[in-house]
Amino acid sequence: MDAKVAQAEDGRTTLAGLARQAWQTVFETAARATLLDEESVIRLRRIQMVGALGVIGHPLYYVIWSHVFPQPYENLWLRLVCTALFVPLLFASAFSDRRWLPPYALFAITVGLPFAFIFFYLENGGSMVWAESVIIAVVILYHFNTAFATIALFSGAAAAIALFVLAGNSMGGIPWAPILLQLPVIGFVIAVLVVIKMDRQLLAEQKRRGMAAALATVAHELRTPLTSLAMTARGLKARLPTALDQDTPLRDGLMQAVARMESDLAHISNSIELLVANSKNPDNATQELFELGGVIRDAIGRFPFEQTDLELVTVDLPCPAYVMGNPQLFGLVTTNLLKNALEATKRAGKGTIHIRSEVRPDAVHVMFRDTATGVPPQVLARMFQPFFSYPAHRGTGIGLAFCQKVLNSWGATICCRSEEHVFTEFDMRFPRKGKWPEAH
Repeated sequence: MDAKVAQAEDGRTTLAGLARQAWQTVFETAARATLLDEESVIRLRRIQMVGALGVIGHPLYYVIWSHVFPQPYENLWLRLVCTALFVPLLFASAFSDRRWLPPYALFAITVGLPFAFIFFYLENGGSMVWAESVIIAVVILYHFNTAFATIALFSGAAAAIALFVLAGNSMGGIPWAPILLQLPVIGFVIAVLVVIKMDRQLLAEQKRRGMAAALATVAHELRTPLTSLAMTARGLKARLPTALDQDTPLRDGLMQAVARMESDLAHISNSIELLVANSKNPDNATQELFELGGVIRDAIGRFPFEQTDLELVTVDLPCPAYVMGNPQLFGLVTTNLLKNALEATKRAGKGTIHIRSEVRPDAVHVMFRDTATGVPPQVLARMFQPFFSYPAHRGTGIGLAFCQKVLNSWGATICCRSEEHVFTEFDMRFPRKGKWPEAH
């Protein structure tokens, strides 16, 4: 009977687990946009809207310029190619984690907008209809990144002129007079669009500063009660063993509760510090030459390990490694990576954490490796994406993005290697510049 009950419970547990997994998959797919940072969501929506404009606009305007208001030149095959190129852009959100999406979007938009529009402009002798169409293409382009738009515009124009000549036209057949009249207008349109984007960037910077000030105020107000709670927890932890007999039934439970309280308070304090640091620009932080090993050991010494967690961590820092950066910010980076690794070992119920450094002629490497859960390839591709968390909805999703932003501000990099169910390793690379202290 007991075996049957246990088997039934295991079955229900398995079914419940499968149901949760299925629901989580559906939810992650439906809420993909919420796992992206705001800038990425906006960029993907722009790509999708341009894709929709291309898929609808090219066939529609072929009909309009061929039959409703006939123009001297139209080309069905070019319209069909442009339409086909825009179709994948409709699904940009679904392909957000694919590395080929940005270069493909650049290629498709370049062909479908500046290339096609300028080619039609040349073939139609610089007519007013196509002069206005080219301006519209420029306006659409410069709603994207300025570098993206400029590359697309110039490469599309060069390709359009080349095709115009290859199609049997001479350079003398290019409508130079309309082009010279058009260039100042296009230049002014581009200048206006760039100024508008700069104004938006200034507004975003003001919002960021306001957020930083608000977070600093909140952090200041919270630090005092959190410190008081942490001191209370430490006092309970110190006094409970002597206040309660060894045989008291609640003794172990109370001690575990106090340890959990200490851990949660430390997690909250670290999250607050991370939020405040993340709201600031790391480029503005003072930089100095500091020794990595000392900062790592200090961060480990301050970390609120639970009972035997410290036994999981081994540190291999064979020699002093000096890098340029901010030791306080690198302490937060170390704490965040250590916290993530410990959480992974708890989820897996196994694993160890190994921290090591290597001083090479051109760079200093620091590796954080855990042999816990690992991550699947699709998660690895989005590891440093702001507000993306794994498992889903666990944590704020800003920790690794913060680490990357801080390291990049020093000219350093961080990458991740992982094999699911085997290991995860973060590799931080600090370039060695100038005459820094040598390792001993």
